Amino acid sequence: MRFSIRCGLLLLSVMPAYSQLFSVGVKAGVPLTDGLNGQSYSSTNVTTSTQRWIVGPTAEIHLPFRLSFEVDALYRRENFTTTQFLTSFAGTVNDWQVPFLGKYELHGGLLRPFVDAGVTYRNLSGSVPANNAGFTIGGGITAKLLFLRLSPEFRYTHWGDKSNGAGPFIAGGGNQGDFLVGFTF
Repeated sequence: MRFSIRCGLLLLSVMPAYSQLFSVGVKAGVPLTDGLNGQSYSSTNVTTSTQRWIVGPTAEIHLPFRLSFEVDALYRRENFTTTQFLTSFAGTVNDWQVPFLGKYELHGGLLRPFVDAGVTYRNLSGSVPANNAGFTIGGGITAKLLFLRLSPEFRYTHWGDKSNGAGPFIAGGGNQGDFLVGFTF
């Protein structure tokens, strides 16, 4: 009987420590810049529009010395219209971005400012399929409230190849800014 009580207490004491090592949740936000840019030529006019939301799952591994590693799978939708002479074509692009970020919290406490940086892989699918990679840097504040971590942040991504291989009329925009809020447990 005493052995099972001790094992039960040990399991209960390990669970909170385990939850501090790994956290999962959702990131949501808004793009501050357009994800795609239309490239108009003499007889062809291309317009693009970015949906004003971003959402996706996030996971973070907390390491010693206020370091952590984060990976997200962020989704946004892009629309474009190509007009040539009297005909037009409208299409959509599903924009999946997967950032792999190293994160450093500047100090502990209830509010924890942080900086993060890493590589983001991008997959465009739909009417204009393409892949790309860029460098991402960001910063924000994490507020730990009981079991919830709330992390608003700004991120900047510079895409290496502006064309994304997306065709002659659509470019991926060399720079991208986002405001995101993470809700992790």
